[in-house]
This record gives sequence, C-alpha cells and structure tokens, in this order.
Amino acid sequence: MPTPPLLYVDRRQEGVRIVLVLAGAMDLHSVHVFTAALAAALRSGATAVHVDLSAVAFCDCSGLNALLEAAQDSRAGGRTFQAHGPCTTVLRLFTLTGTVGILLGRAPRAVGAAVGAPVGMDETATKRFEDRSAAPPV
Repeated sequence: MPTPPLLYVDRRQEGVRIVLVLAGAMDLHSVHVFTAALAAALRSGATAVHVDLSAVAFCDCSGLNALLEAAQDSRAGGRTFQAHGPCTTVLRLFTLTGTVGILLGRAPRAVGAAVGAPVGMDETATKRFEDRSAAPPV
C-alpha cells in the first residue's frame, strides 16, 4: 500500500481569487498534489491565484520548480500569482535562488551587493559568491 503524500492542499474561492493553502512538505514525492490542485484552480476561471505557504515546513527544488511553473502558467493565462508567508527555510530557498520577487512579489530582504552576484542572495551567500575561487585541480 503506497504511503500518502506529505503535502495537503486546501482550496478556497474568494470571489475571483483562488487561495491554495499548503501544509507539509513540497518535495519530489508530494509536489503532484500541489500541481493537481493548481490545475483545478486554473480551470475554475479565477483571475488571481494565491498560495499560502505558511504551513509548508520543507520545499526542495521540485517544489520550487512547481511554484515557478505555477507563477509562469498563471501569468501566461492573464492571472496574477502571489505566494505568501513562507517559513524561514523556504524563504531562504527563495532568497538563495533569486526567486523572491517572482514568487512573493517583493524585493528580497537582503539583496546581494557583490558586483555580478545573483539578485536575491542573502549576506552569507553573497560572501560565498565573492570568495569563490577556481576549483582545485583534479
């Protein structure tokens, strides 16, 4: 018997806005739950999609990719897309990948100050970016 996914989605319609409230972990094994809920939301005719991430404790690259695709698909369909309330670890993922502005619709808390540093990096990541050196010979 397969184990249930560790991600739960509650869908609410608020006028022309769809709100998807996620709880659990967004990873390779559970992201399909989000994508299915999103597909249903996009078919509903809503003009805005909001994703509440406040109860998401973990998000890996599969979850990040699903959120980025959701933002892209929503906007391509003429809808607004907005994610809200990520926990510190999920916000850090968004910051390190430079996707805060895309997903949360605002500037990151700490923007990389290094010349050529990717936008949205926090101070630690900026320091690592500045200090990078050529890889040692193999």
